[in-house]
Amino acid sequence: MANPYSKEQKQLSQESLQIALFSLMKVKKFNEISVSELSKKAGISRMAFYRNYDSKEDVLGDYFDRSILPFYQFLNQIEDKQPTMISRSYFEYIDLHSELFEVIISSGAESLLISHFTHFVSKFYLDNVSSIPFTGDYARYWNSFVSAGLYQMTIDWIKDQKKTPISLLAQVASKLAG
Repeated sequence: MANPYSKEQKQLSQESLQIALFSLMKVKKFNEISVSELSKKAGISRMAFYRNYDSKEDVLGDYFDRSILPFYQFLNQIEDKQPTMISRSYFEYIDLHSELFEVIISSGAESLLISHFTHFVSKFYLDNVSSIPFTGDYARYWNSFVSAGLYQMTIDWIKDQKKTPISLLAQVASKLAG
């Protein structure tokens, strides 16, 4: 069992790698970033990298999960869980906190995070929306459909420099989800 120091060191190493990766992604394509370059930027050895992660994709996934958690908590606090209100709140939040998606897009890494996004969308609906029968294959395919659509809408909207009004995006997303 790990002692408190090693748990703390592991957490610090992981956070350093996540921050370093996001910083590098602001100036380079994701696939051009090497583990050596990432480790150096984070101030840790390659060996330490591999003690914490199997790949830089895993680092990005952890960073995305950590960054999206406050958003998930924000959506959970919405009292009116109707599809239109959830969709509007979703796009308003993304509008205010879009740097994560902007950097992911500019670095060419947007296709790497659909599974993480799907996890959060699925969890949100399982925890908050009772009007959809979430069991068995229906739940799995419904979640795939809604998550992929919402993720792609988000990516396209940000690529289009958020020109489309949130009200229209909320209307489309609520039809998709509702």
